[in-house]
Amino acid sequence: MGLPDRRADRTTDPLQPAIRATTLHVSAVDEGQRQAMWEIFDRFYADADRARFEADLNEKEHVFLLHTGDLLCGFSTVCVDRVRVQGRSVISIFSGDTVIDPDYHGQTALQWAFFKYIVATKLRHPHRMVVWFLISKGYKTYLLLSRNFVTFFPDRRRATPSWAKELIQTLAQRRYGGALDPDRLVLRFDSEHEHLREDVAPAEGEPDPDIRFFVRCNPGHARGDELCCIGVVNSRLLLAYPLKLLRRRA
Repeated sequence: MGLPDRRADRTTDPLQPAIRATTLHVSAVDEGQRQAMWEIFDRFYADADRARFEADLNEKEHVFLLHTGDLLCGFSTVCVDRVRVQGRSVISIFSGDTVIDPDYHGQTALQWAFFKYIVATKLRHPHRMVVWFLISKGYKTYLLLSRNFVTFFPDRRRATPSWAKELIQTLAQRRYGGALDPDRLVLRFDSEHEHLREDVAPAEGEPDPDIRFFVRCNPGHARGDELCCIGVVNSRLLLAYPLKLLRRRA
């Protein structure tokens, strides 16, 4: 997941056109929408590959499309998996490609759509652990996790417990196999892998402690290395998440 926010505490420009989010099953995304998604993805990622983009899209279940008027200004993809770790069944919501045009950063349409999605998933699986599994090559994605989730890993404030590390390893190895560095929880790809263009989200020199932590955990982010993370969907999150979004709109 790539570009959720320019800065986590930014307020929305009152003159900025409002965006709306539509959730579609991947099978319902038509060719025109796919082309628009590819164009915005290619604009913000270097070394982007259309075939790899299409393969990633096709293995997801749902897409959040972000529009202002008829203009597509961003999107995100998700799917749901089930794994078993330390004898416990875990439901994983996995986020794939995410891009938002910087002109529309700071709005919360995507976050609200995602919140509804995780609530619906938790309601379908009330007695199982539900987590958000994401991989991040850009610090903005990591900030979406650290700013909104109550329990998440890696977290600069505490060590990653063994169950969380094993869960991240299991989810990452299931999808990416040998690309995972199991100790650092970072994916490193041998072939050319898309990465944010240099002027989109430079992380070096940022004073925010969460950004500095992300850079320490994933020093190869500029070349496309991905930090693997989880956020736990629990009652504390379901209460805190919408309150944070409402405060950002105030």
